[in-house]
Amino acid sequence: MIKSKFKLVEEREKQSLIDDLKKINWKYWLNRPYSLFMATVFWEGINEEYFLRMGFPNIAPNNNLYQFPDIYYDRKFLERGVVFLKDYFKNYKMSDLSEMLDKIHKHHIKKLKETIKQKGESIPEKTFILSDLVKDYMVFLWITIPLEEYFNNKIAIEVPKHVKRDYFQFVGDISFPKKKNVYVLMQDALKSGIAVKKVQEQYGWMKSRDGFTDFYSIKELQVIKNNIKETCKQRIKIPKELKKLSEELKELTFFRTDRTDKFYEYFGVARPLMIEIAEFIGVDFKELAFYDANSIILGDPKKYDKNFSYASINNKYIILNKPIIPGLNKCTDSEIKGTPAFMGIKKGVVKIVTHPDHINKINQGDILVAQMTLPSFISAMQKASAFVTDEGGITCHAAIIARELKKPCVIGTKIATKVLKDGDLVEVDANRGIVKIIKQK
Repeated sequence: MIKSKFKLVEEREKQSLIDDLKKINWKYWLNRPYSLFMATVFWEGINEEYFLRMGFPNIAPNNNLYQFPDIYYDRKFLERGVVFLKDYFKNYKMSDLSEMLDKIHKHHIKKLKETIKQKGESIPEKTFILSDLVKDYMVFLWITIPLEEYFNNKIAIEVPKHVKRDYFQFVGDISFPKKKNVYVLMQDALKSGIAVKKVQEQYGWMKSRDGFTDFYSIKELQVIKNNIKETCKQRIKIPKELKKLSEELKELTFFRTDRTDKFYEYFGVARPLMIEIAEFIGVDFKELAFYDANSIILGDPKKYDKNFSYASINNKYIILNKPIIPGLNKCTDSEIKGTPAFMGIKKGVVKIVTHPDHINKINQGDILVAQMTLPSFISAMQKASAFVTDEGGITCHAAIIARELKKPCVIGTKIATKVLKDGDLVEVDANRGIVKIIKQK
């Protein structure tokens, strides 16, 4: 039998673990509709052994809380991480992180493909390998929490010394990445005349940001191809004192997208194995999403509800079909305020987009509201007149695209997708960072 240090707590231990979880100072991070299978495959990667493996000692979260669809982290992780990074960047650059991730990704994809082809291993053994490999990606996903805080602090200190014009606009301009993310590479392939079928084979996984969503169809890729627009990059004069910071911010902006691209590509490549796992336990592929991956590894598959809650402390985890900590992150505000990413004022009808499947509901002139935007949202962003997001800083994807398309954008509102509804008429005042509801549907 395969042994794992990561253990589901027994019934008699549940209340004790919940009491320990309530003592943690949780901070809301992201809204992500992860499935239970995905959560139990990868979340052990937040523990110390994985962070140490990547050269980040003594800063690992070692705990997390997920109450569908919200992710929380311990504030102490942020504090430890920022302190660590002050020393880390005395010897390393952002590009070192990108290169390390790229090397690991190439190795893991090769190993994953070999595992899929392997005939001698059992499905529980293959599931274990699937899980063991993907945990390394968690370090790169979570390190961005202190990374963004570290660079935001650096920006706040350094930029005002040398720049008198609009602060957010300038930082956005000097943060535009040199490297192309996977979505841009996919667009380049579509523009080049390569057969759409070939593009689908290489990049179709990009639509599946939860491991179980269908890949891009030929028709969807054809629509993307027909809507590709050339953008003009503005040359920015950067004071010599800020050139080093600019290079780091460009790499940070690329890294933020690249790390999730590689994470989801991993699950795209793993799709045949996941289908095999579903067949092994006798369920439809989409139903596999509701199973605890570790229970499959241990030979006793367990199924839970879609709206599950999951939490872990060190090597123990808990799953409930209800919130573990009720009332956490309850939204009571009605005023929507955020950070201007690109200035301007637009009125329009709200369309909430939380998944690539939702982009078709965006009409010309709508206000796109999202937890955060993804590269696969580009075609919808080209139609929208303005963007509003719950998450993100001035180097986030929505901010970069807003500046590229010159469309008003308010980021980091925390509550936009909770307060606004499809059909609401709003005014996005990105000069002041305020979203005003004119008429509710």
